[in-house]
Amino acid sequence: MRVLMYASSQRWLGGIGNQSALLARELVGMGHEVTVIGFGGPISTDVGPHVALPRRIPMRGGTVRFRPFEFGYYTVAPAGNYLFALPRIIRWSANPVIERLLRIAFPDNPGGHGSQFLRRISEVVNALTGSFSTTAHEASFLSRLLLETDPDDIAQIIRIRESCDPDVEYACDLSLVPLTGKLPVRRSPIVAAAQGFELVWRRGVPLLPAIRKVRDRISLVVSASEANIADNLVPIWGRIGGPIRTEVVPYGVGDDPDWQMPVTEARARVASHFRETGLASGWANGSDDGDTPFTVVWLSRLDMEKGPDLALHAMACLRDRGINAVLWLVGQEMPGSTLGAVIRQKVRWLDLEDRVFVVTSAKTSRAKAAFLRGADAFLATFIRSEPFGLVLSEAMACGLPIVAPDQGGSGEVLRASGLGALAYPANDSGAIADRLERLATDNAFRQEASKLSRASFNDRFNAKAMGLAFASTFIDVANMGT
Repeated sequence: MRVLMYASSQRWLGGIGNQSALLARELVGMGHEVTVIGFGGPISTDVGPHVALPRRIPMRGGTVRFRPFEFGYYTVAPAGNYLFALPRIIRWSANPVIERLLRIAFPDNPGGHGSQFLRRISEVVNALTGSFSTTAHEASFLSRLLLETDPDDIAQIIRIRESCDPDVEYACDLSLVPLTGKLPVRRSPIVAAAQGFELVWRRGVPLLPAIRKVRDRISLVVSASEANIADNLVPIWGRIGGPIRTEVVPYGVGDDPDWQMPVTEARARVASHFRETGLASGWANGSDDGDTPFTVVWLSRLDMEKGPDLALHAMACLRDRGINAVLWLVGQEMPGSTLGAVIRQKVRWLDLEDRVFVVTSAKTSRAKAAFLRGADAFLATFIRSEPFGLVLSEAMACGLPIVAPDQGGSGEVLRASGLGALAYPANDSGAIADRLERLATDNAFRQEASKLSRASFNDRFNAKAMGLAFASTFIDVANMGT
């Protein structure tokens, strides 16, 4: 089967991009042909397919070894072209005027066409593209990218589409459907994922009227949870012209050996990271009296919608109850964001400096695994209904008890995993503290929750199961169209 995937390439998308890469990896591993088109990513001075997110994948053979997994994708509609409402003549991508000026200005440049100059310009533009989520221009940028896509970019998509001749087309985010609706109608059905579009819509992009215009092109909408369908799709059916067929396919991550890293090694790695970044290092060995603290890890994109404030207030509650606990608040800070500084200031205001350690630099998969494996429990504090939360699969792979809001995909995942007792009423920091206190003081309960978490990953919430389910869905949809 030949699959053409349309993916958003903005750096701040986090889990959406990771899930897209994981799915591509699994489909390729099963022998399917996958072509990925990334929209709105950093501009590049290279031509042709680019290297996407590296992932670790088991090699076939007598022994299981691991190597970096890379797949090629095409960068289309570079973000720099849509940053501002500039006239087409001065856009950077595939612009004959710019290209000719560069040839004149840099005739002897060994890279040709002023490549070094353009690369420097690209670096500046790419730095700007990382801060969309914190600027007032974000909605305008997304509207231009998704709803007013340049004809030259559409023509490039058409050429790639014709060359790979897909059996099915998959939009990794429903917000990409208006863009794909600009393409000529062909036999291959379009499947769209119900993830991320609500973020684009809430940012002020007039997305729903645009989806309504092309809704008849969508054969199926795939959701990671039933809750996402109820919370984010059902309310908009009337605004996009009626219901569309839906199917639930849970997400998952690969069974990387790092997820089972020895706890002692994981804690040593975290301690080393703390020393390198100047954070306190007494957390691992406990307080001066030898009492080892109960360690909670919060891991997400550092964004207000992920609710880091709730985690701080829960830790203050535990302190006031006399529970010896620490929190590793690990989040990738978005370029241009000041939230990390705000969170650190709030830690000081709440007198939590000896209990809460804010980390914004754990960027590698091994560092992430170390923070998860070194902790005693995982905490999610989504303040709105999340479609799923890929980090829940990562926590399950590490065998961590999960405390998460009883709303959206997270509540559904916990109940399906037998962890419903750890779900808390949304946005209730006192209830969060209750769940964490039970885990901290009831060793038998914590061990049972840990076993259930890992078992749920093995049975359902893993990348292999996700890939098999998506492949089956794609084949069914493609056969329906023949």
